[in-house]
Amino acid sequence: MALKIKKAAVLGAGVMGAQIAAHLAAAGVQTHLLDLSSDKAPEDKKLAKAVGKNFRSTPAILAIENLKKLKPAPLVSPSVLPNIIPGNFDDDMSVLADCDWVIEAVIERIDIKKSMLKKIAEYARTDVPITSNTSGLSMAKMCEDMDDSFQARFFGTHFFNPPRYMKLLEIVPHAKNNMEMVDELSAWIKERLGKGIVYTNDTINFIANRIGVFNMQSSLKHMEDLGLNVETVDALTGKLMGRPPSATLRTMDVVGIDTFAHVARNVYDYAPEDPYRDWFLPPKWISELIEKGHLGQKSGSKGAYMKTKDGGKTKILAYRPESGDYVEQAPTLSPWMAEAKKMPDTIERLKFVLKQDDNNAQFLWRILRDSMAYSAILLEEIANNQPLAVDNSIKWGFNWEWGPFQLWQALGHDEILDRMESDGVKLPDWVKKGIEFYKPMPNSTEWHMEGPQSQFMGKQGSHGEIPKEEHLYYLPRFQNPKDKRVVLSSKNASLVDIGDGVACLTFHSKMNALNSDICEQTIKAVEKVQADFDGLVIGNDGEVFSAGADLREVIGACKEKKFEELDGFLRRFQGAVQMIKYAPFPSVSCPQGLVLGGGCEVSLHASRQLVANDTFAGLVEVGVGLIPGGGGTKELALRAYKQMDLTEMGDPMPFLQRAFMLIGMARTSTSGQEAIEMGLYPQTAEVIISRDHQIDRAKKMVLEMFGRGYMPPIPAQGIKVVGDPGIQTFKMMLYNMVQGRQISEYDAFIGEKVATVLCGGEIDGGQRVNEQYFLDLERRVFLELCTEQKTQDRIEHMLKTGKPLRN
Repeated sequence: MALKIKKAAVLGAGVMGAQIAAHLAAAGVQTHLLDLSSDKAPEDKKLAKAVGKNFRSTPAILAIENLKKLKPAPLVSPSVLPNIIPGNFDDDMSVLADCDWVIEAVIERIDIKKSMLKKIAEYARTDVPITSNTSGLSMAKMCEDMDDSFQARFFGTHFFNPPRYMKLLEIVPHAKNNMEMVDELSAWIKERLGKGIVYTNDTINFIANRIGVFNMQSSLKHMEDLGLNVETVDALTGKLMGRPPSATLRTMDVVGIDTFAHVARNVYDYAPEDPYRDWFLPPKWISELIEKGHLGQKSGSKGAYMKTKDGGKTKILAYRPESGDYVEQAPTLSPWMAEAKKMPDTIERLKFVLKQDDNNAQFLWRILRDSMAYSAILLEEIANNQPLAVDNSIKWGFNWEWGPFQLWQALGHDEILDRMESDGVKLPDWVKKGIEFYKPMPNSTEWHMEGPQSQFMGKQGSHGEIPKEEHLYYLPRFQNPKDKRVVLSSKNASLVDIGDGVACLTFHSKMNALNSDICEQTIKAVEKVQADFDGLVIGNDGEVFSAGADLREVIGACKEKKFEELDGFLRRFQGAVQMIKYAPFPSVSCPQGLVLGGGCEVSLHASRQLVANDTFAGLVEVGVGLIPGGGGTKELALRAYKQMDLTEMGDPMPFLQRAFMLIGMARTSTSGQEAIEMGLYPQTAEVIISRDHQIDRAKKMVLEMFGRGYMPPIPAQGIKVVGDPGIQTFKMMLYNMVQGRQISEYDAFIGEKVATVLCGGEIDGGQRVNEQYFLDLERRVFLELCTEQKTQDRIEHMLKTGKPLRN
C-alpha cells in the first residue's frame, strides 16, 4: 500500500468532526482539529485560564474537552488526546501542508463547503486525498469550481455517527476522480480504522441514509394507517426483526427528530423522480414535535418519548399524536410475539411472523415489503446494481442483522414476490421469479462458512463475482459437519484449521458462555494443536468473545449441593487454561466485544493478546457473589508479585491493591486500550481497531513467535507472599467502605475472599508458595462462596434480570 497516513486534518469541530478526530487519534494518527476562530478570550475565568494564549482556537479546544463527556465514549482512552491538536481556520491552515489526509466536516451547506475547499486548495499538498464527510450532498457539485487536479483527489468519506462504533463508511467517488487514490485510501481506512467500506454513487443521501430513512418513513406511514402507537412500533421493529433495541422512534430520539426530518426532506427536495417522494415529508405530528422543540435526547429527553421522575424512579412516557400529551406506555402486544421471541434465528422468526394476520403482523410485512421493493427500485441509481452494497450499508450503518436483499432471498424470494405483486407494489422490470440475489443462500451453512461468493447484478441480469478478502475468516457459529476446516467440534466449540500450520479455537454457545463441554474441547484442542499444528489462535465471530461461565450450570450444582462436581469443573477449567499458558506452542487470544469473567480468564492465559478496539473486558464475578475461579485471580496476583520483584526492596501492596480494585469493583474496560492501561491485560498486549483483520493479524503473530523459536514460560515458584498481614490491611479498607456506605456488608465479605487469594492465604507474610498453590486457594474460596445463600441469590437474580443484586 503506497498511501501512508501519519498526520491528518479535520476541518470542522462539530460533533462529527471531533469524533472523527478522536477515531484517527486512536489509530495513532496525529490530527489537527480546526474550527472557527475567536476574537477574544472566553469570559469564563476558568476557561480563559485553560485556553491561555490559544484563545483564538477556543471552539476546537472546547470540542476536544467535550469528547471526554460524550456517551457512548468517543475516546478509547484519554491517553490518545495528545494526538488531537486544536486550531482555527484563520491562523492554522498552514498545518495542512504537513498532512497526509484532509477531511472537510463543516456545516451541511454547499456554499460553505465550496468556500472551505478553496481554502484547502491553498495549503494542502497536491498528492494527498481531500475528502468530505457530508451525509448526502453531491461530491461533483461541491468541487465543480475547483481545477482538475483537485477534483481528481476530492471525494466523499461519509462516517456514520458515532464514528468509533459504527462500522459503515461510505466512499463516494465522482466521474473525475483518480480511482487509484480512492482505492488506496479505502484500503487504509478498512485496515487501520476498522471500517466496512461501501462504494456508493454520488446521489442524494447515498445508500444507507436513502434506504434507512425511507424505512423509517415507511414505518411512520403504516403506523398511522394501522393506528399503532409509538411504543407498539418500537416493540415490533427492534430485536424481533433483528434490528437494534432502539428500534424506530427511540432511534429518532437519539439521532434528533429534526436531523432525521432534514435528511428525509433532502430526498423530497433533490430527488423529484423518486417514486415514493411524498413519503419523505414528515407526518404532521413529527412536524409539531419539531415546532415545539421536542427533538429527542438533545432537547432534555423529550421527543417521541419523555423521560421523567416518579417517586425518585426514572419513568419513560410515550407521546400521543392525537392529544399532544405524554402518557404511560401501553404497547399493543400480539399473542404470537411471545412465541416469536423464543426463536433465536431471525430468519426463522420472521418466517413465523409473516404467517400471522393481525395488525402488528401486517405492519411488519408492510415495512419489510417496502424496504425490499425500494432497494430494488434504486439498486442501479445508488449502488451500481450491487445488492451487497445496499445490504452492507444497512447492516453496518443501521445495525440490522440482515440487509433487505438478504432477507428477501432467505425468506423465500418467489413467495415474497407473489405477495408484493398481490399488494400492487412498484418493482423494476428485472425483478422476476427464480432470481437468487446471492450464491450461496443467505443464512445457509455454506453462507456461514464462506460468505457471499456472487451477487445478482440487478438490471444487468447476471451474477457478478464478489472478490474474496483474504483477511476474512468465517469462523463457525454453530457445529457444522459440512465445514471441512473443522478438525474438532462439539455443540459449543470448534477447532478450525486456518492455514499455514495455525488452528483457531472458537466458541459458539449462547453468548459464547463457558461450560463443561467448552472446557473439555479446550483440553482436546491444546492436545491436537501440540500434535499437528505450530500454534493457536483463540477467537470468535459475532458480538462477544465470551460473556463468562454458564451460571445455570453453577447455580444448578449449588442448589443440588454438588460441590464436588463443581470442584471437578473448576479443576478442569483451571487445567485447561494452564495448558494454554504452558503449551509448547505460541498462542494469541483475540478479545472483542464482551469479554467477561471466565471468558476474560481464557484470554489472559494465551502467550499474547490482540485486543480489539471495542473490548469491554473485566473479571466481574463479584457481581454474582463469586471470585474469578478459572485462574484470573491467580494471574493478577502473579503479575503483582512479579512487578514487585523488579524493584529493590519492593512492596507488592500497591500492585495487589490495583488487582484488588479490578476484581473487587468488577471494573470493566470501555476499550481495548483501557483494558491494558487499567492493568487487566499485560503491557505486551496489542490493540487492533479492525475486527475484520483481528484473526488474520493474530495468526501472523503466532507464526512470528513460532519462527523466532517460541519457548513457553516456566511455572512460577518461590513467590514471596504478603499473607495474613496483607489480608488485614484489605479488611480495614473494606470496613471503611462499608461505614461510608460505598459497599454492602456482603460486598465486604466477598472482598475479603478476593484479598485472601491475592495475599496468598492466611499464612505468615514472607512465606514462599508456587503457582499451583494460588490455583488451589482460588478454587477453595470460590467453592466457599458457592455455599453462601446470598451468593446463590445473586446468581439467580442475574439469570432472571440480567442485572447484579446488591444484597
